[in-house]
Amino acid sequence: MIDGMRVEPVKGPKAADLPVTAGAARHDKGRVVKPFSEVLKSSVMKVNQLQIDADTLTNRLALGEVEDISEVSIAVEKAELALRLMVQIRDKMLDAYQQISRMGA
Repeated sequence: MIDGMRVEPVKGPKAADLPVTAGAARHDKGRVVKPFSEVLKSSVMKVNQLQIDADTLTNRLALGEVEDISEVSIAVEKAELALRLMVQIRDKMLDAYQQISRMGA
């Protein structure tokens, strides 16, 4: 007791609540949980592949090898949307990092 107040000890997180370390996987109700770095890396690779596919279709359109122009339009739109989303995610991650770094100061 401190000056008539009862102080309760702070309970730490359980081992199951701790984040997964890089390269490790945890089983959560039968599912395998990938580390965040792997999820981020695979997402960037998917966005890159969409960009490559859109460029390939655009080049094929310029060469007259594509008959359906909507196929090219859809591929370009998908790539653009994926890139915009990735940029927004990056901006949010940088903002979160900056906020966390200000907490320590």
